[in-house]
Amino acid sequence: MITHQFLGQFTTNFEYIKAKSSEINSFTVLYTHGLYSDPWGRKPDAVRDWCVKNGMGFFRYELVGHGSDAGNYENVDVNLWKAQILEIIDTIIEGDIVVVGSSLGGWLSLIAAEARPERVKAVLGLAAAPDFTVDLEDKYLTPEQNKTIQEQGKLEFTNDDFTYVFTKKLMDSGRENQMLNRTINITCPVQLIQGQKDASLDWRKALQISQAIQGNNVMVKLLKYSNHRLGEDSDLEVITRSLDALKEQLVK
Repeated sequence: MITHQFLGQFTTNFEYIKAKSSEINSFTVLYTHGLYSDPWGRKPDAVRDWCVKNGMGFFRYELVGHGSDAGNYENVDVNLWKAQILEIIDTIIEGDIVVVGSSLGGWLSLIAAEARPERVKAVLGLAAAPDFTVDLEDKYLTPEQNKTIQEQGKLEFTNDDFTYVFTKKLMDSGRENQMLNRTINITCPVQLIQGQKDASLDWRKALQISQAIQGNNVMVKLLKYSNHRLGEDSDLEVITRSLDALKEQLVK
């Protein structure tokens, strides 16, 4: 594990395993975790193990305001996370990249794929949640809750899966980075895995993403009994099979 200070002056930990196979030594899987999560659990470990087994590079990192930097959570936002993932692509990882993102990480992965098409060659979204802050404001929070965010600068929100704090800074930056109100200019292969028992995200979000993406090479996998975490053994099997499928398309 390595510590790195990013351009926004936030310091977090990361792990970078470079590819071992000469056949696919130009590819690295870049894993981005979700809100209120970190990159060190069973799901990212399964992705790491798949990369090691297949000789592919692997990079995972803590989003600023998370993990070792959790004390700064209320000082960060989507724009800082966007800058962080692009800095990793531009200055740390070598070669071509497959972005894998969970929830918020899925949103950032889509942002990265659109912003760096010459580097990002495939996307795997795990309960990918682009525009989740916009959805909260417009569909789920009450007028009183939105007023609290505007007047007090933050709101604590609980659902069946998690308890979150949403700041005004986070919500405003989410709207600045909205994706599903337009065509998403991604043409590389995309796979989206979504649980239909997800209490944090409407499972139809995966279908919205698929429709918004410009390219035709998009596959959506709906898991009837899976939740937002996608951390059960059966979920991990689907994730690794999706990585197998993307690898087959990239390595010819």
